[in-house]
Amino acid sequence: MTSSKITEAEAVQFPMVRHAAEVGWVPLEPSEATRLRGGETGMLFRDELVAALLRLNGWMNDSIARSVVQRLDALPPTVEGNRELLAWLRGERQWHDEAEQRHRPVQIIDFESPGANSLHVSWEWKLKPPSRKSSRADVVFVVNGVPVAIVEHKNPKTSDAIQQGIAQLKRYERETPELMAVPQLFNVTHLLEYWYGVTWNIARRYMARWKEPLEDSYRFAVQSFFEPTDFLRTLQHWILFYVEDGATRKTVLRQHQRKAAELVVQRCAEPKRRRGLIWHTQGSGKTFTLLTAARLILEDKGTFERATVIAVVDRTELEGQLKGWVERLLGETQQQEVVVSYAYSRADLEELLTTGRRGLIVSMIHKFEDIEENVDTRDNIYVFIDEAHRSVAGDLGNYLIGALPKATIIGFTGTPVDQTVHGRGTFKIFGTDDDPGYLHRYTIAESIEDETTLPISYTAAPSEMLVPAEQLEKEFFELTKDEGVTDQGELGKVLDQAVNLKAFLTADDRIKKIAEFVATDFREKVEPLGYKAFLVGVNREACAKYKSALDELLPPEWSAAVYTEASDDSEERPLVAQHQLSSSAEEDVRRMFKKENENPKIIIVTDKLLTGYDAPLLYCMYLDKPMRDHALLQAIARVNRPHTSASGSRKRVGLIVDFVGVLRDLEAALRFDSSDVSGVIEDIDVLLNDFRNKIDKATEDYLANWGSEEDDEQIEKIVARFLEIEERKKLFEAYKEIEALWEILSPSAELRPHIDTFKQLASLYAVVRNAYAKKIDPMTDLANKTRRMIQERAIQEKLGSFVKSVTFDVDTFERLRGESGTDEAKVFNLVRGFRQEVEDDPEMRPLLWPLKERAERIIKDLEERKTSGIKAMEQLELLLNEKLEAVNQQQESGLSPKAYRVHWDLKNDNSLKSAGISSMSIAEETEALIMQFPNATVNAEEERGLRAALYTPLLQLSAQDRESIVKNIMAILLDEAEDE
Repeated sequence: MTSSKITEAEAVQFPMVRHAAEVGWVPLEPSEATRLRGGETGMLFRDELVAALLRLNGWMNDSIARSVVQRLDALPPTVEGNRELLAWLRGERQWHDEAEQRHRPVQIIDFESPGANSLHVSWEWKLKPPSRKSSRADVVFVVNGVPVAIVEHKNPKTSDAIQQGIAQLKRYERETPELMAVPQLFNVTHLLEYWYGVTWNIARRYMARWKEPLEDSYRFAVQSFFEPTDFLRTLQHWILFYVEDGATRKTVLRQHQRKAAELVVQRCAEPKRRRGLIWHTQGSGKTFTLLTAARLILEDKGTFERATVIAVVDRTELEGQLKGWVERLLGETQQQEVVVSYAYSRADLEELLTTGRRGLIVSMIHKFEDIEENVDTRDNIYVFIDEAHRSVAGDLGNYLIGALPKATIIGFTGTPVDQTVHGRGTFKIFGTDDDPGYLHRYTIAESIEDETTLPISYTAAPSEMLVPAEQLEKEFFELTKDEGVTDQGELGKVLDQAVNLKAFLTADDRIKKIAEFVATDFREKVEPLGYKAFLVGVNREACAKYKSALDELLPPEWSAAVYTEASDDSEERPLVAQHQLSSSAEEDVRRMFKKENENPKIIIVTDKLLTGYDAPLLYCMYLDKPMRDHALLQAIARVNRPHTSASGSRKRVGLIVDFVGVLRDLEAALRFDSSDVSGVIEDIDVLLNDFRNKIDKATEDYLANWGSEEDDEQIEKIVARFLEIEERKKLFEAYKEIEALWEILSPSAELRPHIDTFKQLASLYAVVRNAYAKKIDPMTDLANKTRRMIQERAIQEKLGSFVKSVTFDVDTFERLRGESGTDEAKVFNLVRGFRQEVEDDPEMRPLLWPLKERAERIIKDLEERKTSGIKAMEQLELLLNEKLEAVNQQQESGLSPKAYRVHWDLKNDNSLKSAGISSMSIAEETEALIMQFPNATVNAEEERGLRAALYTPLLQLSAQDRESIVKNIMAILLDEAEDE
């Protein structure tokens, strides 16, 4: 086990086990857990699971129980296999009862009585499936013999520890998917932060920070997450599988979603209060909340007997999206006699209601228009209205309420209620039963704090392209001053009246200028970040013109226009028809836009995709369409989705470039309570000021003593300054914040005075990062624009004077010892050279690995000030001599490095000496067995044969000593050092 692992265990891993034990989880030593799962190739505690099945299913016998276990063990290590296993855990699968000749539900977990389940927690959970690389999870939680949660811990001192934990889990999923096949949830923690998510969807944007207001401590976080009743409720209700872009996805409801779903169910169970409003800001998963609440009601047949839930949507696009989710999310409930129906017309809806259809009904709001009064007067109808702020506009709300007079009606909205007459009407319909007007709300500020969404910055386009303020006020704001603009349809009707404004916005010369600006801005500011953009035109004609203009400035495949189709386009609007996409082509555009390094990079839109479209790569919106209120807030929210790239860089903000001028007066554009929209959007100058403040502080803290000459001695002194981990962490975090702002803002004339300072800071970061990194990269992990800037100069050549790799041999050691410079820097340089040697020579790796681990301990002691630079050099000299001795003796022995390592490790073993067994004879026997079983590292049968053969020369030893020695030899032969 490496020293860093020991630190993680002491700081985070073992405390987690203790905290979990306090709330009912039984700790299992790794050796006992390995025994219960039948060795390192298994995941299930098979006997424990059999016992649970017999305990919870009185009709089962041992044979059936073991058959069920065999079925679970055979599920594929894929997202579909994981979904199937969760269905078994939830009691949604059946087995044939031969005695009664019928299928009966199988219960694996007792969700009603958590104490009736066996709850275990173990650590250092190693899995080595046949023909795959082994992996080791830090902590695993097990219910009734089935692993349900996997935890990755990181050292609290590690910079960017959470991202490293995510990367580790992704590696497990890629290299050892069997380790992730069964668990449903994961945690990533480094003591200071506690994040959670679901397996098979491991990405930062799908994770959430676990937060509890009562106590801000690691112990409380662990215990509140794994408290048995709530944890089992998470398994039972809060994990969802759905289909997106043709692929099966998985998610878990966050805490605000869970609370809202529970409140909705509670409200629906009340006989007197029959209204409620859920406001969860855009991008925070309100549709999943709606569907989960519906599922909870339909499955609770005791409280909601013969209930009907109507999910109401207000546009065809959302209905199609919702339908796909419903079919997957509620598909399992249909096996429990829950019917899902779709009202494709008003006649369908009337028939479903007049016949008293139970289960779930999906309908669009306009199908309630002119529907008969009192069509269904039952009081066990629950209507969930998506996008409620606009769904009940006009008379549609009256029709709905008149048709279902005794129904409970819950509105869901992604935007706050506006301050117009329409907004007050929304409160009147949904908010009358709650003093604040909301049953539950999750604000924009909360979502930004939780990193569910990102803040949005805006900047005005050049003045010559902006709509004159007086024209915008007269032809847009005046027309919409009394009523809130709730959707793109209403917005289109307003703009139809603004003839002069539309003429200005679609003028050929202006569109040409804006296209030129967008092309340049996108190439310089957006595309280098790896992100994508929307260009929003005032209407379809403007979109078609923009597409033609951009095709002359950028590769045509970079952009696509997505808008609705009209039957007379080919005759009346040939340019619109020319760029119109077919349904399949539009679907491809929607899908490929979400993928890194794929075209298109820019989508030109006017109505479609401005609500309900979730594309995390969307970073910039070039806004050339007048909007306000809900329509504006929903549109700009397209850019606020978090994203972490494959390289690990994180999207920090979304950006709006305003060509209309609607954001000049935010109070006029967004007529909501100021507390509701706090933090939603701010001028990009705020980021510029933040950059100036941060780089000034960094200059004072880190660059004050940076001389004009970057010679070896000066660089070594700089590196020595950052010997302590905490000092490096502070530098790295300060630099990364500044770099992120630089990437967003550049190129900009405002940054000109800071270019040299930023280059120096980037150089300092690169030097320190490489000095302490295990692998050398002159450009380290610099962001795209920064890397390009550094590469344009020869600065990396100067950086190379310290970060060059050296050889870990006597000549190099003596040369370095005689040179000027700090001993600390020399130690790091030598150890880095040793790391490189071990990595570059896989044949010698088994022999050199233990020595490299001791070199890493020297580094660790140096960082933690447990030793001095002089003492560390002395220790490295001893280690170097030991390395030379081991290599020379191995070569003289004629044994392979693996076999000789066996002798090296066992030469001082007392049990062998007492039995008169030579460690060299064991090494020679091992060499012969390596030749006999050449595929033992990838073939399970050969591995078993090799392991059995190793016991033969050790028969004189006690069983315990034999087991210990064979385990040691197998670890060497299977090359498992990197898994420690």
